[in-house]
Amino acid sequence: MSKIHTEEQFESAIEAHLLANGYSALPKDGYDIERAFFPTQVIGFIRETQAEELKRIETMLGDKTDGTLLKDLNFWLNSQGMLPVLRNGFKCHGRTFRVCFFKPAHGMNPTLESQYGANRLSVIRQLRYSSKNSNELDLVLSINGLPVITAELKNPMTGQTVENAIRQYKKDRDHRELLFDFKKRALVHFAMDTELAYMTTRLAGSATFFLPFNQGDEGGAGNPPNAGGYRTSYVWEQVWQRESLLDIFARFLHLQVEDKRTEDDKLIKKETMIFPRYPQLSAVR
Repeated sequence: MSKIHTEEQFESAIEAHLLANGYSALPKDGYDIERAFFPTQVIGFIRETQAEELKRIETMLGDKTDGTLLKDLNFWLNSQGMLPVLRNGFKCHGRTFRVCFFKPAHGMNPTLESQYGANRLSVIRQLRYSSKNSNELDLVLSINGLPVITAELKNPMTGQTVENAIRQYKKDRDHRELLFDFKKRALVHFAMDTELAYMTTRLAGSATFFLPFNQGDEGGAGNPPNAGGYRTSYVWEQVWQRESLLDIFARFLHLQVEDKRTEDDKLIKKETMIFPRYPQLSAVR
């Protein structure tokens, strides 16, 4: 089979586009399985963007500074969740440290512009995410070392379609792994082939529900032909585009909390992470 029709080539095409448009490649061996993020990149971002704040705790902690920061970040991610930490940062010894800077309302503050420009969006291929098995994810996207999106990719030319990717998430990806734990780490999971895209914000084994994330084709389902590439290229060219993705996490992604009653009349809270039909994809269906 020609290499152009393989799943590997599909994955490589996505990676190449991202790397040419503001992303960097992040070595998968830098992933901390126990914490489910990339410690070196997190620390590097904090040191680059918040040096003065960091000095204030380094005077107290010395060579324990990095370890303490990572310990506290891990605690805040596990207790507060990824989205609040991305938006508001976390505390360490009474100081607030940011793990992401979103686009300022205007360009009149050079410090804010510099901090926004320092955000490191990365793509990781074939990431082993568990100490319990050797399974690997096709793609993971991270912001400053924090994983925010995972993706399983298939190519119909190999006999594998998006349905196989969905089945992989349901059957072969343990939702109890920290990387998949609702709210705590990766917030969105894409199942995708060259023709169709689906996504979910909560993995729950066989009960996982995937929503179509397609543009529609002349009033019908699916995606229109793309003379310049794959039908699903809008996902990585528009939705995952650097500024678009940061904007989604800054303003559009939100946690919806509803009060629900069970069959035995108990009141429970149902939480749903809402990934938007982003303005560039207003026709998504």
